[in-house]
Amino acid sequence: MRFGITTLDWATVFRQLTLGGFFDFSKFDFAKIVRLAHQNGFALQELTFDVGYVMPGALSEQQIANLLAVKEELDLTYTVHLPLWSIEPASPNRFIREASVACHVDAIRLAEPLDPEVFVIHNAGWIGAEFSEFNIGGVDQPMISMIMGNLAEQSVRDIIHQSKVPSRKFALESIEFPFETTWSIAEKLDTSICLDTGHVLSGQSGSTDIIDFVKQYHSRLLEVHLHDGDLQRLEGRRFPYNDHKVLGKGDLPIVEFLKILQECGFEGPIIFELAREDAVESLKVIRKLLPDFPIE
Repeated sequence: MRFGITTLDWATVFRQLTLGGFFDFSKFDFAKIVRLAHQNGFALQELTFDVGYVMPGALSEQQIANLLAVKEELDLTYTVHLPLWSIEPASPNRFIREASVACHVDAIRLAEPLDPEVFVIHNAGWIGAEFSEFNIGGVDQPMISMIMGNLAEQSVRDIIHQSKVPSRKFALESIEFPFETTWSIAEKLDTSICLDTGHVLSGQSGSTDIIDFVKQYHSRLLEVHLHDGDLQRLEGRRFPYNDHKVLGKGDLPIVEFLKILQECGFEGPIIFELAREDAVESLKVIRKLLPDFPIE
């Protein structure tokens, strides 16, 4: 199986930006961070495209050219996580939805020279997450989720139409939003899905049964975000879910999970959504538990 990593280790990014004792966006070097991840054994890497909208010049033509050059030099494979910060595809405000679609399409066009294998999408943001968890004016939660899902569906449809990228290349992620609603969008628009293990294990998407998730939804599974988690609300945190943990530190049944992926014929990217050191440690856990497991 093919294991990769989320390339942007934010600790490394901020070390780059603060060399010399002050903040300097011009010091950001995406390709250099890709090389660091490759040195840790990862030829499959997911590029976080939010970076281009929060740091000036982070996705300039030169940065993209450098990413392409290092990809060809080191024989890398890229996937792209499309923007999720400050946008809301499920917003009831059409101006916000339209801006969210435009941001996605812009990111896709920037990424196209890199020929990413997968585009990962959050089909809802924090408004979608919050609205789907409480009742409003006597309207029950399933009805609210359906309304938010219809809005998200229109946004994803517009992204597919405007980008002209084949729909199955988009993977809708299991996020803090009812996954039954996300699955309905995937079926209607013929997209793929991205299983985020920590999100499911911590209860963000509904059921926490990760094995049942694979059995039920594997027909559209294109990518996995791999990290551990458990169903525990953490006090004192704005985002209270307990996830993005090293494998073995949560409730993920590691051996059973990887074997069910194998049995289902899954061949897509498995991306550690962890810092580099934690990803390396997690890979060691897998090798210890499954010494004969095929790892690329």
